[in-house]
Amino acid sequence: MRSLSSSVSNAMVLAGALAAVSCGRGGDPPRPDGRAEPPPPATGGAAAVRSAPAPGVAVPDEELVDQDGAPVRLRELARGRVLVVNFIFTTCTTICSPMTAIFGRLQAELGDALERDVRLVSISLDPTTDTPERLKRYADKFGRRPGWVFLTGSRERVGRVLDALGGRAPIKEQHAPVTLIGREAEGRWARVDGIAPPARLAEEVRAFLSRGPAAQRASGG
Repeated sequence: MRSLSSSVSNAMVLAGALAAVSCGRGGDPPRPDGRAEPPPPATGGAAAVRSAPAPGVAVPDEELVDQDGAPVRLRELARGRVLVVNFIFTTCTTICSPMTAIFGRLQAELGDALERDVRLVSISLDPTTDTPERLKRYADKFGRRPGWVFLTGSRERVGRVLDALGGRAPIKEQHAPVTLIGREAEGRWARVDGIAPPARLAEEVRAFLSRGPAAQRASGG
């Protein structure tokens, strides 16, 4: 438990210093269209976080593998739930640990909605290195609970998923901090750029829950 707390605390401290920057050590992170991202504002992490609709995002009917080595179809994960997706890899030395720590704390923010109404999905940008066993060790450091899955697979399958979700980075070490939140059945998605704190992500998720099946259940519909 001490090791878990230390991993999460260290990652959260690092998050404050790395908001809106990439894993790379030189140059600005590229956008999905290959153009350079403008430099982040100097006012801190909260100001650097931006949220906007993400038209064109689609969950492909691809089968990947989770941290336990079990086959997982993305559309099954999305069925009847809000998906919250980020993109990480286990050998990343900068933003991946903070982003994963934020998902770790987001679990508590979501409470009973996790797994029942919401699934968190962390997709590896380095599937060749990130075997299920390696992902499991990484996930355990951040207190993964049911409702949060880490996915890898063949390079080809993962590549198709990243393209469909807009998460591919030409150079993985320069990937930008991105979180996608959406409900596949409605084709409604938001993209959160920057290292958003757990409370901010929870607020974005609740906006989707307020119009979905969870809201209908709460109202007796």
